[in-house]
Amino acid sequence: MLRVLVCIPHFFRRNSADSGYSNGSNTDPLNKRLTEFQSCFRQIQSLLSPSAFTLGTKNRIANEFVNSVPRTTQGDVIVVSVPEENLLAELASDGPLRARIWSGPPRQLGYECRRVFARNIGKYDLFCFIEDDTVITDPAFFRKAAKFYQTHGEDKVLLPNRFEIFRFKGCGWRAFLDRPNPPSLRSPERPGPDFLKMPDFDGDVIFEKCTDSTAGAYVITNAQLKAWIEQPNFSAPSQKRLDAGFDPMELTMIPMDGALPIYRPAEPNLDFLEVHHVPNLATARPTPRRKLLELLNTETQGEGRGAG
Repeated sequence: MLRVLVCIPHFFRRNSADSGYSNGSNTDPLNKRLTEFQSCFRQIQSLLSPSAFTLGTKNRIANEFVNSVPRTTQGDVIVVSVPEENLLAELASDGPLRARIWSGPPRQLGYECRRVFARNIGKYDLFCFIEDDTVITDPAFFRKAAKFYQTHGEDKVLLPNRFEIFRFKGCGWRAFLDRPNPPSLRSPERPGPDFLKMPDFDGDVIFEKCTDSTAGAYVITNAQLKAWIEQPNFSAPSQKRLDAGFDPMELTMIPMDGALPIYRPAEPNLDFLEVHHVPNLATARPTPRRKLLELLNTETQGEGRGAG
């Protein structure tokens, strides 16, 4: 059985537009943030629950047959937050949760997630960091990550592709982000093959080496975590980086601090390992929205001409 620990940094300030953590979905109204947070948390929790269930009916639509099916991937989800400035009470009213409350700076919550990981070395096979507005829906997500590390070794880091859903003419379109990341979120070039392959049911999955080091989530192994905690700046950002203007919240999303070569599923296989940024904020910004509309208008017009 594959054991996974997921840590989710979470912050929400109810009564101030200037939260000190005001980027992205943290500027959204309470009800919107809560709905997204609940959805993300419960989806991930369901992937790691000890069982799934089947429902069935013999003669009429009553679903009187209910059976439990054991899961081969199990684990725990811990929400890491700061006192009071969170939506944990609302989330707890919807069902059980595990939380770690930390009194440090909200933008360094990711470092507290790392410390939670460090306290659990040896108890899990994989350790996953994921933002509280980002969700995993693929039940095979962690098995795919484990297979990558088994196939290609733990001297590499695998990142998922992060996507948003862009809505156009009543349809939804996947738009994959972070390709490339902004310069401040790129890691140094590390030695390693430019491409790796791994067999899948419909052929080889291609992974490409990149320097784009953030995706709103990462998954590392127990052995990688053991090596990482020995490195400087594991538990806190260096003063040098802070003085240079680096955002500690962004730094915490870089697995292994960029010390290992980073791989992601390449363009032919973007959705092999993916996470959804639920607020769909990037695709709503003026520049990408305009460019997406231009591309989609061109494509749909071409389809119309072809149909004639």
